[in-house]
Amino acid sequence: MLQPDIFFAYGLSSGLAVVARKKLAEEKSPFLNKYFLGVAVWLAVFYVPQVIYLLFSFPAWESMHVFRSLQDIPPWFAGLYFAAVMLMGFLGWYVTYYFLVRGRIAAAMAQAGWSLAAATLMVFVGWDGTGLSRLLYTGNEWTSSLPLDIAGFFKSPVFFTLLWLEALVLIPYNAMLIRWFRQSFAAK
Repeated sequence: MLQPDIFFAYGLSSGLAVVARKKLAEEKSPFLNKYFLGVAVWLAVFYVPQVIYLLFSFPAWESMHVFRSLQDIPPWFAGLYFAAVMLMGFLGWYVTYYFLVRGRIAAAMAQAGWSLAAATLMVFVGWDGTGLSRLLYTGNEWTSSLPLDIAGFFKSPVFFTLLWLEALVLIPYNAMLIRWFRQSFAAK
């Protein structure tokens, strides 16, 4: 969903910086190192394409029913939004790096915490208190005022698409998370 995706990009990138913190302390630049390159590749190859796929496959659901169809999405918005997702991921990385190199571990960890909490709040509450309903309505039911069918969401094409897309995003993410954690905290 577009609204929480920005917060997720920030928080997930921040989380990667936190687990690589001991190795990042050895780097001279926040952007000229293999860890930032890993984040940039993960965002560009896995995270943003998943957002693009969902937006073009399920525009109403992905936009929390702001857009009803692809024709409602201004082309400039799509391009700007995908760039914004990348930039928010980079910002999450940079702000976390900034705190880490200054020894402010709690502030660095808070970057991942607040942004993932904000994303979760956006999913469940939304901007107008209807987040969970917007999540569970998968098509035109939202605009047609049809009753909410919670079980229907778990049988919908949106749900099954989310399962395989999130696996494609989270498997490489968790692989990086585990590898960087081991590298950062391995006995010397």
